[in-house]
Amino acid sequence: MTLAHDAQDPRKRRSREALLQAFFGLVLSRRYHEITIADVVAKAGVSRSTFYEHFRSKDALLAAAIEGPFGILASMLGEPSPTCVQGILEHFWQNRAMARGIFQGAGLRPVRATLVAMIEARLKRDHGAHLRVPPRLAAHSLADAMLSPILAWLAGEATCTAADLAQTLQASTAAMLGAMRVGGRA
Repeated sequence: MTLAHDAQDPRKRRSREALLQAFFGLVLSRRYHEITIADVVAKAGVSRSTFYEHFRSKDALLAAAIEGPFGILASMLGEPSPTCVQGILEHFWQNRAMARGIFQGAGLRPVRATLVAMIEARLKRDHGAHLRVPPRLAAHSLADAMLSPILAWLAGEATCTAADLAQTLQASTAAMLGAMRVGGRA
Protein backbone atom coordinates (compact mmCIF):
# COMPACT_ATOMS: atom_id res chain seq x y z
CA MET A 1 0.00 0.00 0.00
CA THR A 2 1.16 3.51 -0.70
CA LEU A 3 0.97 6.43 1.68
CA ALA A 4 -1.72 8.01 -0.50
CA HIS A 5 -3.76 4.82 -0.26
CA ASP A 6 -3.17 4.61 3.51
CA ALA A 7 -4.43 8.18 3.95
CA GLN A 8 -7.63 7.29 2.10
CA ASP A 9 -8.23 3.97 3.86
CA PRO A 10 -11.22 4.64 6.16
CA ARG A 11 -10.03 2.10 8.74
CA LYS A 12 -6.65 3.78 9.00
CA ARG A 13 -8.26 7.21 9.29
CA ARG A 14 -10.58 5.92 12.03
CA SER A 15 -7.67 4.34 13.92
CA ARG A 16 -5.60 7.51 13.69
CA GLU A 17 -8.55 9.65 14.81
CA ALA A 18 -9.28 7.25 17.70
CA LEU A 19 -5.66 7.55 18.86
CA LEU A 20 -5.75 11.35 18.68
CA GLN A 21 -9.09 11.53 20.50
CA ALA A 22 -7.87 9.14 23.18
CA PHE A 23 -4.80 11.29 23.65
CA PHE A 24 -6.90 14.48 23.93
CA GLY A 25 -9.12 12.77 26.50
CA LEU A 26 -6.17 11.65 28.58
CA VAL A 27 -4.54 15.09 28.50
CA LEU A 28 -7.63 16.52 30.20
CA SER A 29 -7.03 14.41 33.29
CA ARG A 30 -3.25 13.86 33.31
CA ARG A 31 -0.03 15.63 32.56
CA TYR A 32 1.85 14.59 29.45
CA HIS A 33 4.57 12.69 31.31
CA GLU A 34 1.93 10.58 33.06
CA ILE A 35 0.36 9.36 29.82
CA THR A 36 1.75 6.13 28.37
CA ILE A 37 1.30 4.58 24.96
CA ALA A 38 -0.48 1.72 26.76
CA ASP A 39 -2.99 4.25 28.15
CA VAL A 40 -3.60 5.72 24.69
CA VAL A 41 -4.14 2.38 22.93
CA ALA A 42 -6.40 1.12 25.72
CA LYS A 43 -8.57 4.25 25.56
CA ALA A 44 -8.59 4.20 21.74
CA GLY A 45 -9.44 0.50 21.63
CA VAL A 46 -6.62 -0.34 19.24
CA SER A 47 -3.49 -2.46 19.46
CA ARG A 48 -0.01 -1.23 20.19
CA SER A 49 1.03 -2.26 16.66
CA THR A 50 -1.75 -0.03 15.29
CA PHE A 51 -0.32 2.85 17.30
CA TYR A 52 3.10 2.29 15.74
CA GLU A 53 1.59 2.16 12.24
CA HIS A 54 0.60 5.80 12.78
CA PHE A 55 3.14 7.24 15.21
CA ARG A 56 6.74 6.36 16.05
CA SER A 57 6.42 7.62 19.65
CA LYS A 58 4.26 9.48 22.12
CA ASP A 59 6.08 12.67 21.11
CA ALA A 60 5.06 12.03 17.47
CA LEU A 61 1.44 11.65 18.61
CA LEU A 62 1.69 14.97 20.45
CA ALA A 63 3.23 16.61 17.37
CA ALA A 64 0.33 15.37 15.22
CA ALA A 65 -2.17 16.62 17.80
CA ILE A 66 -0.80 20.17 17.70
CA GLU A 67 0.02 20.30 13.99
CA GLY A 68 -3.13 22.25 13.04
CA PRO A 69 -2.94 24.97 15.69
CA PHE A 70 0.82 25.35 15.32
CA GLY A 71 0.43 25.63 11.57
CA ILE A 72 -1.55 28.79 12.24
CA LEU A 73 1.22 30.13 14.47
CA ALA A 74 3.83 29.31 11.83
CA SER A 75 1.69 31.13 9.27
CA MET A 76 2.59 34.38 11.02
CA LEU A 77 5.83 34.24 8.99
CA GLY A 78 3.85 34.95 5.84
CA GLU A 79 0.54 36.70 5.44
CA PRO A 80 -1.40 35.43 8.43
CA SER A 81 -5.07 35.93 8.89
CA PRO A 82 -5.53 37.98 12.07
CA THR A 83 -8.80 36.18 12.74
CA CYS A 84 -7.10 32.76 12.45
CA VAL A 85 -4.38 33.65 14.96
CA GLN A 86 -6.97 35.14 17.31
CA GLY A 87 -9.14 32.07 16.81
CA ILE A 88 -6.38 29.66 17.74
CA LEU A 89 -5.56 31.71 20.84
CA GLU A 90 -9.23 31.63 21.83
CA HIS A 91 -9.18 27.85 21.27
CA PHE A 92 -6.13 27.53 23.52
CA TRP A 93 -7.87 29.65 26.17
CA GLN A 94 -11.09 27.65 26.04
CA ASN A 95 -9.06 24.44 26.34
CA ARG A 96 -6.46 25.74 28.76
CA ALA A 97 -6.81 22.71 31.06
CA MET A 98 -5.68 20.55 28.15
CA ALA A 99 -3.11 23.14 27.09
CA ARG A 100 -1.58 23.16 30.56
CA GLY A 101 -1.33 19.36 30.44
CA ILE A 102 0.54 19.56 27.16
CA PHE A 103 2.53 22.79 27.43
CA GLN A 104 4.03 22.24 30.88
CA GLY A 105 6.73 19.91 32.14
CA ALA A 106 7.81 17.08 29.87
CA GLY A 107 5.29 18.08 27.18
CA LEU A 108 6.95 21.42 26.53
CA ARG A 109 10.03 19.86 24.91
CA PRO A 110 8.17 18.09 22.08
CA VAL A 111 5.72 21.00 21.74
CA ARG A 112 8.57 23.44 21.29
CA ALA A 113 10.40 21.07 18.93
CA THR A 114 7.26 20.76 16.80
CA LEU A 115 6.85 24.52 16.48
CA VAL A 116 10.57 24.98 15.76
CA ALA A 117 10.40 22.35 12.99
CA MET A 118 7.31 23.93 11.43
CA ILE A 119 8.83 27.41 11.51
CA GLU A 120 12.16 26.13 10.17
CA ALA A 121 10.43 24.44 7.23
CA ARG A 122 8.53 27.63 6.45
CA LEU A 123 11.69 29.74 6.72
CA LYS A 124 13.62 27.42 4.40
CA ARG A 125 10.80 27.49 1.90
CA ASP A 126 10.09 31.22 1.96
CA HIS A 127 13.08 33.07 3.45
CA GLY A 128 16.11 30.77 3.76
CA ALA A 129 18.50 32.45 1.38
CA HIS A 130 17.74 35.88 2.78
CA LEU A 131 18.39 35.28 6.48
CA ARG A 132 21.44 36.49 8.42
CA VAL A 133 21.41 33.34 10.54
CA PRO A 134 20.66 29.73 9.64
CA PRO A 135 16.93 28.95 9.49
CA ARG A 136 17.31 26.60 12.47
CA LEU A 137 18.53 29.41 14.73
CA ALA A 138 15.88 31.79 13.44
CA ALA A 139 13.22 29.13 14.06
CA HIS A 140 14.30 28.69 17.67
CA SER A 141 14.15 32.41 18.28
CA LEU A 142 10.76 32.85 16.64
CA ALA A 143 9.24 29.79 18.33
CA ASP A 144 10.31 31.00 21.77
CA ALA A 145 8.99 34.49 21.03
CA MET A 146 5.61 32.98 20.12
CA LEU A 147 5.34 30.35 22.84
CA SER A 148 6.54 32.30 25.84
CA PRO A 149 3.79 34.94 25.89
CA ILE A 150 1.14 32.35 25.03
CA LEU A 151 2.22 30.12 27.92
CA ALA A 152 2.33 33.02 30.38
CA TRP A 153 -1.11 34.17 29.19
CA LEU A 154 -2.58 30.67 29.58
CA ALA A 155 -1.05 30.38 33.05
CA GLY A 156 -2.76 33.62 34.07
CA GLU A 157 0.49 35.50 34.67
CA ALA A 158 -0.99 38.47 32.83
CA THR A 159 -4.29 39.14 31.14
CA CYS A 160 -5.24 40.60 27.80
CA THR A 161 -7.68 39.75 25.07
CA ALA A 162 -6.92 37.07 22.51
CA ALA A 163 -7.20 39.80 19.85
CA ASP A 164 -4.55 41.96 21.54
CA LEU A 165 -2.22 39.00 22.01
CA ALA A 166 -2.71 37.91 18.38
CA GLN A 167 -1.89 41.40 17.10
CA THR A 168 1.16 41.62 19.33
CA LEU A 169 2.44 38.20 18.28
CA GLN A 170 1.97 39.05 14.62
CA ALA A 171 3.74 42.41 14.94
CA SER A 172 6.63 40.99 16.97
CA THR A 173 7.04 38.04 14.58
CA ALA A 174 7.17 40.41 11.60
CA ALA A 175 9.68 42.65 13.38
CA MET A 176 11.91 39.72 14.37
CA LEU A 177 11.79 38.26 10.88
CA GLY A 178 12.64 41.67 9.45
CA ALA A 179 15.63 41.96 11.77
CA MET A 180 16.85 38.53 10.70
CA ARG A 181 16.66 39.27 6.99
CA VAL A 182 19.73 40.36 5.10
CA GLY A 183 19.16 44.00 4.19
CA GLY A 184 16.70 44.76 6.98
CA ARG A 185 12.93 44.72 6.98
CA ALA A 186 10.77 41.89 5.66
